[in-house]
Amino acid sequence: MTTPSVRMLIAVGLLLAQASIYYTMSAKEVIPDIRPWSEFPTDVKGWQAVADTSLEPEVLAALQPDDYLNRDYVLGRQGINLFVGYFNSRRDGRAPHSPEWCLPGSGWTPLSKRVVYISPPGERVSVPVNEYIIDKPPSRAVVVYWYHQGEHETPSELTAQLIAVPDMVLHGRTDTSLVRIIAPVAGDQLEASKNSAFSFAREVYPLIRQQIR
Repeated sequence: MTTPSVRMLIAVGLLLAQASIYYTMSAKEVIPDIRPWSEFPTDVKGWQAVADTSLEPEVLAALQPDDYLNRDYVLGRQGINLFVGYFNSRRDGRAPHSPEWCLPGSGWTPLSKRVVYISPPGERVSVPVNEYIIDKPPSRAVVVYWYHQGEHETPSELTAQLIAVPDMVLHGRTDTSLVRIIAPVAGDQLEASKNSAFSFAREVYPLIRQQIR
């Protein structure tokens, strides 16, 4: 298994290679016309939006997304945070930052990570997403995240970068986004928080696909 630092070096190498390819290609890039993420549904199968939070200026300056959503939803006693960072092009080197880089940088300690397949309603195939358990005493959280590269989804940021080149050649688009769901863990209720996070992921996935298309 490669370490985050090795993956970062590979990602940087891929970005440099992509930049060279993008700027030497004659194909005209298509910038998708999608609705503002602020218009994303506030009701996700019973999960109700309670707050939209703006990113701090320094975070925005580092990420430089073209649009984003940072919204809290609740269902019963369980709260969920949904973050979507959307970039309408990779050609200028901008791309999502992996939670495996950002969350440890904010003081969270990774406890485990694995790929889990979810079955969203209306989808013919299961979708691979990351389950990432983090800890910052006295808090723990379940993080579920994946990437949309154009009309493709993947749990791997490296795969997302690789998909961008054929997407540019075939469809003229390089837009990309990170979808991240965080469910806080109350006491010893880790499994309950996992269930909530994945239940929300299954229901929100088709809405995100509809937004991106």
